[in-house]
Amino acid sequence: MRNSVTCPNCNSENAFYNYNCSNCRYYLRDRIYNLDLWSLIGSLIETPSKAFRTIIFSEHKNFIVFIFVFLIIKYLINIRILSLVTVGTFESTVEFYWSYLIVLGSVLLFFLLFCSAHLQTGRGLKFNLRFKDTFAIVIFSQIPFLFGLVILFPLEQVIFGDYLFSLNPNPFVIKGTIAYVFLAVEIALVIWSMFLIFKAFKAQSQHLLFSLISSFVFVVLFWTLLYFCSVTVFTI
Repeated sequence: MRNSVTCPNCNSENAFYNYNCSNCRYYLRDRIYNLDLWSLIGSLIETPSKAFRTIIFSEHKNFIVFIFVFLIIKYLINIRILSLVTVGTFESTVEFYWSYLIVLGSVLLFFLLFCSAHLQTGRGLKFNLRFKDTFAIVIFSQIPFLFGLVILFPLEQVIFGDYLFSLNPNPFVIKGTIAYVFLAVEIALVIWSMFLIFKAFKAQSQHLLFSLISSFVFVVLFWTLLYFCSVTVFTI
């Protein structure tokens, strides 16, 4: 297997995420039971490769449901803003909770399908992969959007109010400089998430080309999904 480790005791080959040797039970690494969210976020900022290895090694992938629930809110906000371009000015007839559930179901289904396809492709190429690891690192790679929800969005709401989701006038007309600053930060968060998904797949597969292709496919398909959601969710 490509991303394997050799036991220093019996020289047998093991999956890199193994806690102990499958042959002689020799300890290959420190055992990690649970994830510490705050230290993990700090590690994602400073040393993302180490952070993703910690996620993969952890026996319990805690916090992923909590993070996913709040990520959907940010995705929904992004879709609503994107819909101003794809659809234009309109009055939405869909209640917030229905929009949330539609986006939640769409994104969850995409994540599940992508992780399954990634798992099968990786195993076909002789990589040691597990579904739960792939799903967890995909969720944690989206942490930049959580920063956008908790820090950036409240500031945008305070400054632009309801005009944040308006074309008449749009935020760039109301306060152009600040709007462009916010846009630059939003783009930076997207780029950061792209970088993290690459580092996540690299930490898992330990193979540069496979990681590049996997992250490229994920980003293209994910933003295609958000695009189609922007066209359909608010026009139902």
